[in-house]
Amino acid sequence: MQKILMVTERYIPIWGGAENQLRQLIPHLVRSGNEVTVVTRRWSDDLPKYEEVDQVPVHRLGVPGRYPLTTGLFIIELLFFLIVSGRKFDWLHSHGVVNMGVLCRVAAFFSGVKNIAKIATAGKVKPLQRTLSGRGLLWLFKQSTAVVCMTSEIREELDSIGFPKQAMVSLPNAVDGKRFYRESNPLKRQQFRESIGVELTAQLVLFSGRLVQRKGVDLLIDAWQRLYNQNPEWYLLILGSGAGQIDSVEEEIKNQVVEQGVERVLFLGESDRPQFFLANCDVFVFPSRLEGFPNALMEAMAAELPVVASHIGGNCDLVVDHETGLLFEKDNLSDLVGSLEQLIVDRQLRIRLGKRAREEMVKRYSFETIAALYERVYGEMEYYFRR
Repeated sequence: MQKILMVTERYIPIWGGAENQLRQLIPHLVRSGNEVTVVTRRWSDDLPKYEEVDQVPVHRLGVPGRYPLTTGLFIIELLFFLIVSGRKFDWLHSHGVVNMGVLCRVAAFFSGVKNIAKIATAGKVKPLQRTLSGRGLLWLFKQSTAVVCMTSEIREELDSIGFPKQAMVSLPNAVDGKRFYRESNPLKRQQFRESIGVELTAQLVLFSGRLVQRKGVDLLIDAWQRLYNQNPEWYLLILGSGAGQIDSVEEEIKNQVVEQGVERVLFLGESDRPQFFLANCDVFVFPSRLEGFPNALMEAMAAELPVVASHIGGNCDLVVDHETGLLFEKDNLSDLVGSLEQLIVDRQLRIRLGKRAREEMVKRYSFETIAALYERVYGEMEYYFRR
């Protein structure tokens, strides 16, 4: 049994891929006999300083607000919390970024425990190398007991700064194949269309994710402007919002639709039931400019949706072009239009790609499989640590 303190800057009820992934992983670790606690940032006054989410203790630190001062106060309080409370745990497990991993490394040193850092996206190392303070942070980060590299791109980036190879662990995100599936009942699919106000025979392209610049929804709107006139039975659904995100582009995207006169685009807002939408749509599109190992893409593939995704980061680890989905060059409008058009006009291609995608997700990325791998990492790294 391991006592694990999960450290993350955002957690439920702030929704995002990383938060949802952690929330689903924790019960599997707990069922195996581990004790898990979460510490995160208190972003707003309506979030309690302490509560239990799914019977897991959650501590929220800092002063509500999104300013440099409140960020600084959160970092100070978090470091103090980790040093004082860290002795109660076997592992300090940080999620997301190098800076959070550095805090856990420092606290782990003073607490005499181990730390593991999960890095969500590539592209963080080079900017840090440009400054003396950044290089100092990277030196501290390299002292971590272990780092989870979700993609080959992240592993290559850490290898470039001399991160110890024996401390790098390649582990992807997981997906629940029982929760995500394709709705096969025609009546229920019609009822879904009725609920969102489209024709019962409408075909649906879905995007799911945060409405921030890196997700490329602006490019998707431009692509849809070229497609909808020639495909009158198709609609584009946007599931998600930019609420609570510093880099939100939600208003800009909605204005873009109005200003360009783009039709058959529905903004559905945020939902804690993405499976309901994925089960009833026909194509999934994911035009991100920067990704780690994207949960939204995994969930769509598990739901047997044919996917169109940008050729970046974890998308390339997940999608085999023309086998489990279609890849297009990042920010290439014509390439995105062409890929979407292939799936819109070719039903048999949609069926083939969707079936292969689900087979791959269920076989390789179940939460049971990934949780077991995490437990193995905790155990093996503990052995090396004691040596």
